[in-house]
Amino acid sequence: MVAPIQKLVHLSSKIFGSLTPDKITKDHLSPLIRAINDIKIEDVQFDPREVEEQDAQSRLYNRRRAPVTYMHLFQDKSFSMSVFIVKSGGVLPLHDHPKMHGLLKVIYGTLKIISYTEVNKQVFPDDLLTTHHPQTRSFYRNIKTVRRNNDLIVTDEDGCCILTPTDGNIHEIHSETQMAAFLDILAPPYENDATCHYYQELPSSTSTDSTRWLLEIPQPNSYWCNTISYKGPSLDNLDV
Repeated sequence: MVAPIQKLVHLSSKIFGSLTPDKITKDHLSPLIRAINDIKIEDVQFDPREVEEQDAQSRLYNRRRAPVTYMHLFQDKSFSMSVFIVKSGGVLPLHDHPKMHGLLKVIYGTLKIISYTEVNKQVFPDDLLTTHHPQTRSFYRNIKTVRRNNDLIVTDEDGCCILTPTDGNIHEIHSETQMAAFLDILAPPYENDATCHYYQELPSSTSTDSTRWLLEIPQPNSYWCNTISYKGPSLDNLDV
């Protein structure tokens, strides 16, 4: 019998393996959205107690607890699939997924998602320019003009969240519970860590939800992941 997570991998491979990112529409994603919305915590055999035990070991040996735990499920040339577990007080800092489509399905706990969509560059306001120095050319090149989308509070009872290469592609993810976990599909997958960019919002008295400014920054020191192993059904060499 084929497991739901195996069906999801096969369907993802079929859709993302046959279309380039610029050709993918929501109609193409519809069957994948239905499939990922059916995934439950038991389908990836994730047990929150494993993360709690890992964190207890960190405390025992006076090591800092990782704010996020990562579980790799599958990756090929067209997409990647993984689970991220965000602890209380933990956050996936503001980052982007350049030229990627993404589906995020909460499978445990509650998340808050803050997202932005890039818009045409606007004239920088005076207070933004006077607050941030040095005002070098590279500084200006690293600023994006964006609009802030409505914040989302998402539980395992909700459908998946979707990002495209143009809509909601920059986002930040917080746990609203002691622990929260989500299944993540990205297409195409990251080639390397350098593909992802991190940002901070620049304060300005002229900021509105429709016009804000984000500055590209190095990966925050407060963010790192430890890992746990996937223990569910095999996802390699599927012929569903």
